[in-house]
Amino acid sequence: MKRNKTLEKIARELAEGSFADNKLIEREVIRSIKVLKNLPASQAIFAMSEYLKGIKRKERNHTLYIEAAIPLSPDQIKKAKEIVERKFSITKVLVNINPEILGGFKIKIGDEVWDESLAVKIKQVKEAIQR
Repeated sequence: MKRNKTLEKIARELAEGSFADNKLIEREVIRSIKVLKNLPASQAIFAMSEYLKGIKRKERNHTLYIEAAIPLSPDQIKKAKEIVERKFSITKVLVNINPEILGGFKIKIGDEVWDESLAVKIKQVKEAIQR
């Protein structure tokens, strides 16, 4: 389907309105879906897709993703969240264990990534030596 800027704008506004204090509000999501389902079928599908993209984008900007080589203690997770909350509003924390990073951690919020993993440090040293 051809892009419809009006529908994109409506979907974006509905997605923004589905949050209060950076938290998803269920009744607003239901209200938004009811609005979108009243559109003609092809427009409803397009608008719903744009709405869901907007929801995911907004949620991703307030979700702290932590990747570590070993399981982190609740205190370590709490400390990481406290540090990041100095700059970002965090509503959700997701932790992933990835032994391939060898040690250290990766943190991601929205489009920002901090990679303090041992694997990256080794790669940086290797590149420095090869120059």
